Amino acid sequence: MTRQDRLQTFVSLPVSNWVRQSAADQGESVSVFIRDLIVAAWHLDNETKDRPAGLDPARQNIFISVALDALLAGHPDVTLRDRTHEAYRRRLERLGLPLGTNMGGQSHEA
Repeated sequence: MTRQDRLQTFVSLPVSNWVRQSAADQGESVSVFIRDLIVAAWHLDNETKDRPAGLDPARQNIFISVALDALLAGHPDVTLRDRTHEAYRRRLERLGLPLGTNMGGQSHEA
């Protein structure tokens, strides 16, 4: 078993209230709640350092959306691209996510 180390810090009252309430909502102790936040941040920080630039999720999402839009634009069914974008818009609305603004022409957020 790895040795545990104790950390202590001071936070503002609003942060303290948030931590206590969030821990209570999750049925956890404050200590476990804070530990989980710190470990998650540590994993995220180390994950991004160890990942090659080509595997960056934001870059992958942009590449996928551009490639998919190109495939849709070149598809024999000329209505497929617009129907796909309309389905995407409906899904965003259903999830309560904000719609992207149209940048002019036939551009769509993909």
